[in-house]
Amino acid sequence: MTSESVSRAFPALESDLDRVREIVGMADVPSRSELTPLTRQPAGHRHLIRPTLALLSYYVLAGTERAADVRAVKAAAAVELLHMASLYHDDVIDDARRRRGRPSVNMVWGARLAVLAGDLLFTSASRILSELGRREPMMVAETAQRICSGMIAETADRFLLSRTEAAYLEVTGAKTAELLSLACRLGAMQAGRDPEAEEDLAGFGWHLGMAYQVRDDILDLTATTGELGKPANSDIVEGVYTLPVIRALGREPSLARLLRRGLTAADAERARQLVLSCGAVEEARQVAGTHVETALRRLDLLQLRGLGDPRSREALAGYVRSITSSGGKAAPAPVTAPVTVPAPSPAVPSLAPASARPGVPTGRQEHVQERLDAWLLDTGLAATPEEARHPRWNAMASTALRFWPGADAEQAETLARWMLVIAVVDDLFDEPGLADPGEIARLRHRLALLVRGLDDTPATGGAVATAMAQAWERVRLIQPPSWRTRALGHFEEWLEAAEREACHRLNGFIPSLRDQFALRLGSSGAPVFLDTFEITYGGELEPAVRDHPLVRRLLDVAAAAALAENDLRTLDEDEAVGAPYNLVRVLRHETGCTRQEAIDEVTRQVEDGFAQVDAILTAAPAILRPADGSAASVTGTGLLRLARERLPSWRTLHSIDRYSRSSAGSETYLARLRRELLVEYAETGAAR
Repeated sequence: MTSESVSRAFPALESDLDRVREIVGMADVPSRSELTPLTRQPAGHRHLIRPTLALLSYYVLAGTERAADVRAVKAAAAVELLHMASLYHDDVIDDARRRRGRPSVNMVWGARLAVLAGDLLFTSASRILSELGRREPMMVAETAQRICSGMIAETADRFLLSRTEAAYLEVTGAKTAELLSLACRLGAMQAGRDPEAEEDLAGFGWHLGMAYQVRDDILDLTATTGELGKPANSDIVEGVYTLPVIRALGREPSLARLLRRGLTAADAERARQLVLSCGAVEEARQVAGTHVETALRRLDLLQLRGLGDPRSREALAGYVRSITSSGGKAAPAPVTAPVTVPAPSPAVPSLAPASARPGVPTGRQEHVQERLDAWLLDTGLAATPEEARHPRWNAMASTALRFWPGADAEQAETLARWMLVIAVVDDLFDEPGLADPGEIARLRHRLALLVRGLDDTPATGGAVATAMAQAWERVRLIQPPSWRTRALGHFEEWLEAAEREACHRLNGFIPSLRDQFALRLGSSGAPVFLDTFEITYGGELEPAVRDHPLVRRLLDVAAAAALAENDLRTLDEDEAVGAPYNLVRVLRHETGCTRQEAIDEVTRQVEDGFAQVDAILTAAPAILRPADGSAASVTGTGLLRLARERLPSWRTLHSIDRYSRSSAGSETYLARLRRELLVEYAETGAAR
């Protein structure tokens, strides 16, 4: 962000900034290259305002004829690292979703890693400064103390209608002006001139910081989200009442009635319009302008001391005006189009007829479904043609084609058979007629025996055993042995979790919020789902991809959002049967809130969860882009691209009424299959 006049006055600036970038880039986790992008946010140090000020302050005192001394470059890099650390921590505190037009670090990597990365950046800056002497670290410590104090005061004053202009200015001086002042001071210190010159440049930086923050607060009210690279009008919504709002409160009584926690978008816009219409923004611009002029007068003091040539001081003044132009707007930031996903609904949606489901070729779907119907009857899962048309089964062809859009009929049938077996097993443990803990244990044991024998000597004899063996036989032809071992292990772990959930349902147990997700994740069979995805992926993901921290975070966030969304869709049925892990039920049990309040909270969590998924998928290609062409990086990039493409269809895959009665009789098909499995269990001697 340097003008042509600044580049002419300081010819070494761009190359020195490259030296700064090189030092900043060294702040990472040694020997963990997959975590390197964690400390490369946000936006690749695009503007480098603070390092630029440090270098310009150095040039003004030391001369512009040659590149900066290594000490000045290190000081400039340390200031940028401190600034980045503060951004990481601020975004976690504010739960910010975007930074400079891109997903924030905490949205992509999670709050824990973002905080730790901020700590790493701060520590790296401190180490660099310790190499420069004793004064520099002390200056930084004092500045950091004032910045933290300012942030605490601002946080304590959130939604405070009586916040004063003096309080605002004090916080602005601490949280923004101090860091720009430090940048100028550190640069000046490396030039080795007199302390008065350091003070002049530090004062210059402080007033510049004041103007910069007031301008930023104005832009929050006047610019668009695209121009800012983050949500516009966010200060009012978050209860941070800035100078324009404070002045407007003094003359617009209706504004105070609007400002509150939980502000709606419409009320936030009305509040913004009141601030804009009363002249408060123009007054704030004047305050910013006054600080700019005061900053420039501090530069004039250098001339009185005979320091710095007029050309360099004028170029520095030009730089000041370029970054504090009160009439300008933030430079447009690149905004990636978000994934279009359907909004969650607390109601259980109905499944459209097969012919009406978008995105699935009807002819291919009907062909696959006909083959599935025949297979259901052949294995005995369906006792009659009418039972084969049970809604839970009759949708499996379209489900498989949504899950694997590019599959041919043979692939789709293979996937549909395996998904149908998974659905049957899932339903067996949820079936209302399963009311005896002993039966639940025997059912799990019988199914576990079937699973253990699949890759060796598949069991036969009953409908479930036959269907499971035949479905697996197709899968094992296309998946490697290592995948099969892992998938069968996940299947057996899922059976144990399903048994636990069924017993919890019978005894009325409802877990704590702390335990809910772990229990829900286990009984949902999430690893089984991911193993099934690998079938559609065409093999087995490499461990370097599957274990990448960003991929694991994506899976955790996506699973939490998807399960919460499903809990909203199946809430009525879950309440009727006493499903123990439904998040709405757990919230009500632990907090005592109303049903609607719990639904609203879970809906918010779903929306936030899928927003995080979108942020990860948006940022992932750049993070996983292979610098060395490694196969793992290429695979990871392709995997996440595939996930992004399929996400809208996956979100439409929801539960079909698993308790529908079969037209063949009064009993559910699940009761028949369960009795058959338990008879097999007794006949095989497993009970003994």
